[in-house]
Amino acid sequence: MRTQRLFTVLVLALGLTLALLAGLHAARAAPAATILFARSTGSGSACTQSAACSLQTALSMAVKGSTIYVAQGVYVGSGSAVVTVTKGITLYGGWNGAKTGPIVRAPAIYPTTLDGEGQRRVIYISGNITPTLDGFIIKRGNATGLIAGCAGTQPDGCGGGIFVLSGHPVIVNNVIRDNVAAVATFGFPTGTTGFGGGIYLEDASRAVISDNLIISNTGSTVNCGSGGGIHLSIYGDNDGARVQSNQVLSNHATLMDVVGAWGGGISGGPDGVVIQDNLIEGNRNNDGGGGWGVGLYQWYGSAHYRGNQVRGNSGTHAVYLGYSRSRFEGNRVVNNLTPVGVLLQYGDGSGPTLVNNVIASNGNETLWAQGAVAYPMTITLIHNTLVGDGTGRGVYVGQYVSLRLTNTIVASHTWGVTNTFPASSTVAADYTLFWANSYPGLVGTHPLTGDPAFTDPSGGDYHIYPNSAALNQGTNAGVTTDVDGEARPNGAKPDIGADEFYCYALTGVSIAGPTTGITDTATAFTATVGPPTATSLVTYTWQASGQAPVTHTFCRLSDAAAFSWPIAATHTVTVTAVNCGGSDVATHTIAIRPQYRAYLPLVLRDF
Repeated sequence: MRTQRLFTVLVLALGLTLALLAGLHAARAAPAATILFARSTGSGSACTQSAACSLQTALSMAVKGSTIYVAQGVYVGSGSAVVTVTKGITLYGGWNGAKTGPIVRAPAIYPTTLDGEGQRRVIYISGNITPTLDGFIIKRGNATGLIAGCAGTQPDGCGGGIFVLSGHPVIVNNVIRDNVAAVATFGFPTGTTGFGGGIYLEDASRAVISDNLIISNTGSTVNCGSGGGIHLSIYGDNDGARVQSNQVLSNHATLMDVVGAWGGGISGGPDGVVIQDNLIEGNRNNDGGGGWGVGLYQWYGSAHYRGNQVRGNSGTHAVYLGYSRSRFEGNRVVNNLTPVGVLLQYGDGSGPTLVNNVIASNGNETLWAQGAVAYPMTITLIHNTLVGDGTGRGVYVGQYVSLRLTNTIVASHTWGVTNTFPASSTVAADYTLFWANSYPGLVGTHPLTGDPAFTDPSGGDYHIYPNSAALNQGTNAGVTTDVDGEARPNGAKPDIGADEFYCYALTGVSIAGPTTGITDTATAFTATVGPPTATSLVTYTWQASGQAPVTHTFCRLSDAAAFSWPIAATHTVTVTAVNCGGSDVATHTIAIRPQYRAYLPLVLRDF
């Protein structure tokens, strides 16, 4: 019996040892991450710097953690996508393709183009992976009929340039251009939509879309469209995704004149997403000027919108937040070709919070809030600057809205603040500065009237100056920074509006101009103030020798003046520059010489 037991123990021990050895062998045999090189003319399977392979070969050989350097050139594909990524790899474009020496990347000099040729999607990313895509031109993608994994309602196609499903990619430093989600209807007779001409993201938690140029993309050319530049799906887990520091320019939700046009620039603001520091400019919903939220469009969600510039877009609203619980903070929505600047619509009793925004020169309605009996809204506005074009309304409140605004500038409208349905809506305004409105409307408590003294409203600059009526006139509303991220308050009380005034002293001024000239001839001189961060309301006082002083006050850090002298001599030009925090003087010397005239003799000849 003992012998049998001993034998059994030995067999089990031997089996365990063999299993451990097999596992060790398997671990050793697992493919290691590699650095691979691809060239448009590449061949073979070495995929080394000296013997680069094709891009498709490199993709097939890559494992998790691999890096692929892709040389300059144009890369096309077959099937449904030029590039399919299902592993956590890094793809670098802009490699110079050198066979020896250090690896040199410069995408602007050595462009690497992934071209869908108008026949297929360019890039497909799927799975619980974190790939990196850096330094490519991604163009001419067409996702018509590619709707697998797309949760949009009745889609015709999703993600013409890039499609991301359940992945966490880092997509940086790319040019994403001339892509389309759909060019034909697919599967449904009416109401079909192309989602995400440039980029489509769904269930993309922790994704990073940063520092890309997203230009001239289209959601649909035949029907409804959403997200000409980017579409962010509300479905799945999008927590921690960031869309930041991109230029989203000249995209279309759709080329059709249909009502179903949403977010020519960026559509979607799901829970947990941060959309910040993007330039969103020149986008359209459709060519008829309609649609919803041409710059930014949201339908449900609590995304954090921060520090975006929304300007020069054409549609019905520059920004549309529907069923929103977002924080909309530090954005500049300025000079859009729209009837409405920001439309806030529908809720579940809660609603968005708007802090430190500049909303200016966007048509008749600067801010419009509208609920419904089943979808009431509660909206909070703190430290916003709302400026019109001399007509329309600063704040228009429709039905079933509870709105509280604190420390707000309302300027240049026919009506300042209106509540058109007091039976179902309430407006509580506190510390509102009114200026240049024909009728202030609801003034609330602690109202003020006075010039906010904007720096350069015609140029889109709504910072305030030290003579502003907003200075030190607000109340503590729990906001500790302003639209520029500067601390508040900077005085006894916070300033009203989005900007907290800070004076940055000028520390120097210089004069540039010729050192010689001639009598009775105008000579131009330019004064420049430093540092570049100095507050730009500057008074320049010019004094030329023997002449009366000339004074200019401008919102800029340079000025020019011209002088002439009738007498030949050495003359001086002095300029004194003064701003809110400092002054400086500069002197320039010029030697003026007399004009010399040559007289030719008159010769008469007898013909």
